[in-house]
Amino acid sequence: ELREAVEEALPELERDGVRVFYLSAASPTPGVEALLPAIEAAPAEPPPARHRAGVTADSTAMFIYTSGTTGLPKAAVITELKLLMVASMGRICGLRPDDVVYTTLPLYHSAGLLVTVPVPCPPGATCVLRPKFSASQFWDDCRRYNVSVIQYVGELMRYLCNTPERPDDREHGVRMALGNGMRAEVWKEFLRRFGPVAIWEFYGATEGNAGFINYTG
Repeated sequence: ELREAVEEALPELERDGVRVFYLSAASPTPGVEALLPAIEAAPAEPPPARHRAGVTADSTAMFIYTSGTTGLPKAAVITELKLLMVASMGRICGLRPDDVVYTTLPLYHSAGLLVTVPVPCPPGATCVLRPKFSASQFWDDCRRYNVSVIQYVGELMRYLCNTPERPDDREHGVRMALGNGMRAEVWKEFLRRFGPVAIWEFYGATEGNAGFINYTG
């Protein structure tokens, strides 16, 4: 869906020596590489230490394009320290090595990329990604992949509560929900309908320097 935007900026990126990838098996754009074949061909051993020589807590880990919380839209710098701080939420929330974390949020946004992908890493839990959110298939996916932790934004939970009730609404293994932006009435309805799921509501911003977690429920 971002192909036109990528192709428009590609000549300038190539002049700056930037390599561009699609997370796919093939690339429809000359000059843009397909990343999946390279991932599949990569060795299983950890990368050599020389690749991270000189990396400090203040080093840039990635850029995330924001809608401009503190000004105009921009590519916000995510340092290695901030990445580790976000990843520590897994330990704070009680994530276990046998947990399966499920997200349907886009990975070009902080909620999907920073909260979901790094969080399972320290304890070694599994991360299940879905390309697009589906309210009607959400719980079927949770059952199919033995999901124990789900990630959300408030609207996602509201959509789930607005689906027709089913006899198997509580037949799942989800024990925890991690996310932000859920209204109180949706929170109550979600628990009533889908069972006693521990909800860890947090607040943070890509460009912010502080965060909050409602650990009491």
